[in-house]
Amino acid sequence: MRRILLVVTLAVLVSIAGCSGLGGETTDPSSDDEEPLDPSSDDNSTVDSDDPMTNATDANQSIRIEANESVAGSEWESLTVTYPRENFTVDSAQHGDILLGADTTGDGTADRTFNETHVSGVNNNDYSFTVELDTEYTLEAGDVIVAEYPAVDNPAEPGEYTVEVTLNEDQTANGTVAISGNETD
Repeated sequence: MRRILLVVTLAVLVSIAGCSGLGGETTDPSSDDEEPLDPSSDDNSTVDSDDPMTNATDANQSIRIEANESVAGSEWESLTVTYPRENFTVDSAQHGDILLGADTTGDGTADRTFNETHVSGVNNNDYSFTVELDTEYTLEAGDVIVAEYPAVDNPAEPGEYTVEVTLNEDQTANGTVAISGNETD
């Protein structure tokens, strides 16, 4: 039953993600007109919010980072996302609420998915979260790691915010999340 629920949830997320400009099981698309991530760049990740409005609470954040040579050949063990300390608030999330995957073919969909049985720990403070994993999955350069974390509160001010994404404590990249003003602004 859990496996069916996971498959249905991922299918819904893919459907929703396609409508919101995201692709794959859990994150941004690699559409035909989108520039591919450049593994040599420091800005080699994307971050998006399912509710990009100011002051939104418990927004689901989608993260995507392309593995480079610094993590190639190692097991996927962790993903850390750090938001600007003074702007975002990160709450705790249950293991089963975090969606994880790897796009190994570059087509924008997660070819490998991981569930709560692969999560050995979730740690957060007011402005970041770390998901510790036991996946037995060996990263290859070019794999796009995708994740969704469901408990981030957006800032009060609209703008573009730089978010740091770290894979296995060995590769760090920056992404930008855009926060819009409230409809009444």
